[in-house]
Amino acid sequence: MTGKIGESDMSRSKSLIDRIGDLYRWIDDRFKATALASVRYSFPSTFSHVLSNLGMATVICFLVTVVTGLPLLIYYRPTPWNVAYDSIKFITEEVAFGALLRGVHYHSSNGMVLFSILHAIYVFFKRLYKGRFDFLWVTGVLLAVLTVLTAFTGYVLIFNDRAVEAQNIMMGITEAIHPLMKALFAGTGLSDRALRLYAFHIAILPTIILAFLSVHLPRALRISVPMIIGIFAVLLIATGIYPAELGPKYDPAITIQFMPPEWYFLWVFTLLRTWAPVIYVGVLIPGIWVVLMMLAPWIDTGRRPRLTDRPKMAIIGVSSIVYFIYLTLRGVTGVGPPATQIPAYEVVGVLIAVVLASGIVFRLITPMLNRRVKSPKRGEGRYLTPNIATALLLAIVGVQVVLVWAFANAYIMRNSRLLSLDLGLILLGLGMSQHIYATASKLPSSAKR
Repeated sequence: MTGKIGESDMSRSKSLIDRIGDLYRWIDDRFKATALASVRYSFPSTFSHVLSNLGMATVICFLVTVVTGLPLLIYYRPTPWNVAYDSIKFITEEVAFGALLRGVHYHSSNGMVLFSILHAIYVFFKRLYKGRFDFLWVTGVLLAVLTVLTAFTGYVLIFNDRAVEAQNIMMGITEAIHPLMKALFAGTGLSDRALRLYAFHIAILPTIILAFLSVHLPRALRISVPMIIGIFAVLLIATGIYPAELGPKYDPAITIQFMPPEWYFLWVFTLLRTWAPVIYVGVLIPGIWVVLMMLAPWIDTGRRPRLTDRPKMAIIGVSSIVYFIYLTLRGVTGVGPPATQIPAYEVVGVLIAVVLASGIVFRLITPMLNRRVKSPKRGEGRYLTPNIATALLLAIVGVQVVLVWAFANAYIMRNSRLLSLDLGLILLGLGMSQHIYATASKLPSSAKR
């Protein structure tokens, strides 16, 4: 009797395991039909090529921005406009770790813009936009523009002096395009404008970005887990060192001091300070530049991928980067009140000088670039010996113990800045440990000797 009961229990237990296995296989079979099945998480055996991962870093920053923005939606109030600033102040000063959320949200949006620009530069100079990748390049340029607009519509929702000044600049540009465009964004007042910008920031622009991402991302994604950890670490460290600003609340009775916008709009701000017609410097010049970037696969008629065989594209790329840096740095100089006018001849003269200098320098260094550099043999690379790797890992573990103790104290004191800084350093140590272990464990036999 006992034996039969035992056999019955075993059959029931086995039947339950089989059912769980069937459920797992059913879920796995359905999961393979989705787009997420193409994502592969990897722990690279060598140090990842940072430049080749800039596109994925942009996507990660976008996801971090979305995730950190969702809790902020609970407390933020876009209307009336004078309550918007108070709600952000409440998040920063009253909500538990609200300043931490705001800081990560702010820096991830800036990182999203920065990585998208760097990714475009890398693809441009590597000539990865030719052939069947021309469509990916066009959608990538549009995604970069949408990324900048999303970040811009976010920081103007604070309704401090700097945000309202940026809104006024935006209103001038939209009015130069068409009065209906200004009516679309401005509405009937500050409260109506806040609601419209809020809708663009949390719904309209992110939806368009997701639509473009669906046709821009490759079919098979390979995400480096240490890279994700590293990006999180950098965002947290940046939040601890440079928290998101709050600034003075906007007061209509007080004249706003002329303030520069965020760094990614400083180049347009410099052009506007030439006091030339807004339709030219605020609309046509940026628009023409974006269109030229989109047409790069067809402008580039070279047959070889080497940069020295494409002097026209090399000069265009280098000149654009140098001129963008000049306009950005020039935008923060001579700021008032009132802001000093930048002579138009200076802006045009610098552009001509940059193009000529880029052409001359390229001609001078072309022989040097044409020299063939002996490429390393397959399997060669920089590896860490087990002894060095062990010493580094022990040192990181010791530092991690101190950081965990500091993190616990920061949590007890509710110090968001120290908490963010400590957590970022802890994550950075974890990512470094993974890379050190991987490079040591993959040491080739020739190097071990």
